[in-house]
Amino acid sequence: MSRIRLWATRYTTHMAPKTRKRNAGSEGRALTVFSSNKHTGAAEKPKSSKTPSVRPTHFLCLPLGQHPELRERIRAFHQKVLPSVSTAETTVIEGLDKSILVDPRRLHFTIGVMTLSSDDKLKSDVGDLPEARTLPEAIALLQALGPEINEIAREPVVLSLDKMGVLKTQRQQAGVLYIGPGDESNENTIKVNRIFDLVGQRFRQEGFIEGSARPSVLHCTLINASHRKPRRVPRTFSYREIFDHASVVANSSETSGVSLVHSGEVSRPAASLGAQTNRTVRVDFGEWAVSEIQLCKMGSHGPENEYMSYASLPFGGESQKY
Repeated sequence: MSRIRLWATRYTTHMAPKTRKRNAGSEGRALTVFSSNKHTGAAEKPKSSKTPSVRPTHFLCLPLGQHPELRERIRAFHQKVLPSVSTAETTVIEGLDKSILVDPRRLHFTIGVMTLSSDDKLKSDVGDLPEARTLPEAIALLQALGPEINEIAREPVVLSLDKMGVLKTQRQQAGVLYIGPGDESNENTIKVNRIFDLVGQRFRQEGFIEGSARPSVLHCTLINASHRKPRRVPRTFSYREIFDHASVVANSSETSGVSLVHSGEVSRPAASLGAQTNRTVRVDFGEWAVSEIQLCKMGSHGPENEYMSYASLPFGGESQKY
């Protein structure tokens, strides 16, 4: 029995609408309870039927942090932009501190996030939501997509992490710094995007993922200002300073002023950064296999500080996990 099936049989969740009761004589009927206005005696209007928002509990991803050499390259990059990363609270780069650096063991490409019920606490959080879904249902859907995913990727998929960019930008500031594949026309990049589109679309159709389709940028986050602790302003950092601080300027015209740095350092155009409008630079963090989709729990921590995986779906010729 595969891991997916094991999880699907382990959880049984009963979701039922909550009803408040009070004794109405010998009948003991269930009543809808309203509060009365002590001044006018008029019944207050019922609360809005608008669906309350609930924090996401789980996410689908392609993990990358399992590669030891990649983790070392990311640590080297962190050390480059934050020299005292092991002890520093602040640095000369505006808005950058240790708390917003992503642990290399937690690196991944996110497919989508969702709110699932799997225990008593979560059931109490989402039990009033008519469309609340459960962890076993999500696992079963992921399992069902296996044949279609393997039609897309019959062989192992290897991605080049040769682009660095930023998201949530404000002038020279950003909320997220990421790496990802730079060549969107690469065969393996196309395969991964097709897998993302398939999984995201199906999970939206079944009501697990809300909102519009995922961003078009395939990205693995290295710095995220929303993780700042303690929570305080700023919610951004100076990405141009990071590019400049860790850059290696090319002297060769063959690359149009752009250097590929094999140690994982950032490179940038030789022209003045102030004149640049592009929010990406070329880097070389190597080529790495992506071979499974994981369903992980938000905020979880495994033995190596990795996100805890509740289900795994291998693809690309990888053997099924048991």
